Amino acid sequence: MMRSLIWTPILVVGVLILALARPVRLDGDHGSRTLWLWAWQTGSVAFTNSVTGGPVTIRFDLRTGFDHFHMQTDEKTENYYTSGTYRINARLAPQRTRSLDYCTVVGMDIALGPYRTSLRDSCLEIHLLWPPF
Repeated sequence: MMRSLIWTPILVVGVLILALARPVRLDGDHGSRTLWLWAWQTGSVAFTNSVTGGPVTIRFDLRTGFDHFHMQTDEKTENYYTSGTYRINARLAPQRTRSLDYCTVVGMDIALGPYRTSLRDSCLEIHLLWPPF
């Protein structure tokens, strides 16, 4: 009886950690790195559109993967991406993926939770390692 009282809270904490953990692996031109993130944290990528010159920021959550995307940009740049036929955030919001791949010549800033990096003339692949679905 006493043994189960000790192991029950440990098991509950372990399951919670597994459910909320969002480890990601960064693979880029400068090597690999693993970050330990959590489901309530967010990320973003910011850059300047090379055609319109407009600033673009794409924000996302880590709830069940890279999800709940939202783009902030000017109307001219949004029309560049959509040809004016749909609202970009209506299409981005339901998207979910386990991998993000970015390449830039001009430059971009990437944030994942507290981690920040800038890219210029390089690529970065971001892979969600957990959860497996």
